[in-house]
Amino acid sequence: MKTRISLLLLFISLTVFAQSKTPTTIYLVRHAEKMTNDPAETNPSLSSKGTDRAIELAQTLKDSPISTIYTTDTNRTWSTAAPTSEYKGIDILKYDAKNLNVAATTILKENKGKTILIIGHSNTVLETIEALGGKRPIENIGDLDYNNLFLLVINSDGTTTTTLTKYGAAN
Repeated sequence: MKTRISLLLLFISLTVFAQSKTPTTIYLVRHAEKMTNDPAETNPSLSSKGTDRAIELAQTLKDSPISTIYTTDTNRTWSTAAPTSEYKGIDILKYDAKNLNVAATTILKENKGKTILIIGHSNTVLETIEALGGKRPIENIGDLDYNNLFLLVINSDGTTTTTLTKYGAAN
């Protein structure tokens, strides 16, 4: 009986240790292409090209163990997340891009050791990477840059790596 209890405690200890060493993995993208036919529209939907790109994002991330998706409170970020959300069977949560430091702290606290997706805007994605403790892999995101896929890995010791890849059709 003591042997069984000892083995059980060892197993639990190893599981806790392994979980504490698991890095936090964060994918970050700008929303897909939006409709631009009405310059007065402040909350545009995705264009057909954007809808295609959102599907391509879901296909790109299909084998990634994403547990949570965050978007800002706009049609274009939510619509970019929707295919991945549907494929993974997970809800889309909102974050406040106007208060990135608070949002980043909350996101990190709630997702330690998990893999998540954050969808933002050309003027917030790089700032979000920095708020999460990463370094910008590029200086800025241009108005027509929609195919950047950033991967931020936060190790258990706090060190980070940020990688930029591309997904979907070229801009």
